[in-house]
Amino acid sequence: MQIWHEAARELPIAYDVEVLIVGGGPTGVAAATAAARAGEKTLLIERYGFCGGMATAGMSGAICGLFTSGKGPHEQLVHGFAGEFYQHLKHRGAVSDPFPFGETCLVVHEPHTWKEIADDLLADSGAKVLFHTLATDVVMEGNQLRGVIIENKNGRQLITARRFIDATGDGDLCVKAGVPYTCGRNGMVQYPTMVFRMGNVDIARGIGHPVDQLETWVEAAQAQGFYLPRKHIYLLPSPRPGEVMCNVTSILRDDGRPIDATCAEDLTFAEQQGRKQVREYERFLRAWVPGFENARLNDVAAQIGIRQSRTIEGQRCLSNDDVFQAKKSQRAVASSAWCIEAHGQDGIFMFYLDNDWYDIPYDTLLPEDVPNLITAGRTLCAEHEALASARVTAQCFLTGYAAGTAAYLSHRDCCAFDEIDVAELRSIIEYQTY
Repeated sequence: MQIWHEAARELPIAYDVEVLIVGGGPTGVAAATAAARAGEKTLLIERYGFCGGMATAGMSGAICGLFTSGKGPHEQLVHGFAGEFYQHLKHRGAVSDPFPFGETCLVVHEPHTWKEIADDLLADSGAKVLFHTLATDVVMEGNQLRGVIIENKNGRQLITARRFIDATGDGDLCVKAGVPYTCGRNGMVQYPTMVFRMGNVDIARGIGHPVDQLETWVEAAQAQGFYLPRKHIYLLPSPRPGEVMCNVTSILRDDGRPIDATCAEDLTFAEQQGRKQVREYERFLRAWVPGFENARLNDVAAQIGIRQSRTIEGQRCLSNDDVFQAKKSQRAVASSAWCIEAHGQDGIFMFYLDNDWYDIPYDTLLPEDVPNLITAGRTLCAEHEALASARVTAQCFLTGYAAGTAAYLSHRDCCAFDEIDVAELRSIIEYQTY
């Protein structure tokens, strides 16, 4: 590889804040809202022109992890910021009724309203937002983060802060700060999906087909030459009349290797392959699934939907046994009854908690050796299968809000993130309402 030595140059300090959040997905929105509500001078930077990340740009389109799991009626298990955001969606008529998903349920939301709610919550909290901005490097002083170098239409600038939150979903900020990480199990991460929506669906006939029946139709279509790499497909009713969210594709390399979401070449391949699969699954649905005969493609995600990339090495690891055995923690900042839903080379591995839930401890958010940096969402420290449960939207909301509140406590008490009073943190995120 040829090397070009970039000339050293002085950078203007564009912002000096108390808390800087990088990434505006559910995790980042929750973190920025929490920090700003606590009175911190807060800035959120986001690469797109809107918030939501995988929920909007990736069009995952569903809030998973809100409800209980098991054979009986499914009730809302988690509240806090996840419940608050859910209520805003309901008040605006932008979310479906709870829809069965195996032994639990989920709700499907309308992406544009999601963006508007995020804008409103951030504005009301007092957080400042800077869109179309990439974090390209960090400034360190010993093991402390002092600033983040950004690139946008204004050029190359520096943002300084006292506390930093990595809400990128890929651990970008942590990695730039030297935090060790892993990628799945020996590099085998979950396969991504290109999500799309179809309109003009006869909902009464098109939704609710048994999973095994859908798989039978996929196999029959494969025998006729359709390229359908994923058999276990999800067809979910949108809050828009006659519209279905289709979580059906599976993107992998020709040799079965998973997509590396931190590699531009892999992402490029995934986007192109994803668009081809969207058309093939559209053709399949119209030809094989009752209710889709007159349906048409009406919306495709702006980017491939990533389930997993980097996982930080933290001060505590959420283990597979923590999930399998529904373990609780006195240092919990989130709970979850969402199933393990691991998309891999052998299909989708599913494990449901039977009328129980597990806790996500605060220490899983704490990177080693960078005392003023915290992460949350799908980059938290977890084993492969455990992450396949803890990565979903409701828990991203909850861990993000915990990270933003922890930033306030850490700054207030002039201490490292791992020295805050976790009991006080829990009291704020569990009982404070707005």
